[in-house]
Amino acid sequence: MPTKVRGRPRSFDPDEALQRAAERFRTFGFAGTSLDELSEATGLARPSLAAAFGDKRALYIAAIERLMARVERQLIRLGEARLPPRELVERLLLGGINLYLTGSDGPEGCLIINTAATQAASDPLVREKVGAFLKVEDDRIAELLAAAGSPAPEAQGRLVASVLHSLSVRARAGASREELEQVVRDCVDLIAGAGN
Repeated sequence: MPTKVRGRPRSFDPDEALQRAAERFRTFGFAGTSLDELSEATGLARPSLAAAFGDKRALYIAAIERLMARVERQLIRLGEARLPPRELVERLLLGGINLYLTGSDGPEGCLIINTAATQAASDPLVREKVGAFLKVEDDRIAELLAAAGSPAPEAQGRLVASVLHSLSVRARAGASREELEQVVRDCVDLIAGAGN
């Protein structure tokens, strides 16, 4: 009978372990995820998990920060494409749908919108991180819309970000891709004008 290896695997990759933990949190939330489940998801024994990331809350915060940095990078890359408003909003929202419909246990939406928003009610640091995420989204989307010629980039940016959040919730609730894409078309028509 093989013996169970304890400690950190030789090929330990902190970013990969954090990604696996983030996926576990995205599926079950902070309260619904135990340290044993995180150990199983990351392939790290609990002492190694604690040594690498700290306690469960620190790991959850790290997962939020990782996602926030990834979203900001994606928005910056989207800006480099120099798209007109209609195509910009379409690509942004359809990209959200593609992410939100993935998950190990069916469509899981966004880690921050679907789990951190709930945890923020009882955890001031999570609340702060959610607020920072919303600000990054609002600011970056407004910058993209301003560069695309929007007459009201801040207002339209908040609307687009709000639709992204709604798509995440709707995907988690079981909405079909077709239903989600209709929401995208409605938002694009409001932002870029029907028929443009």
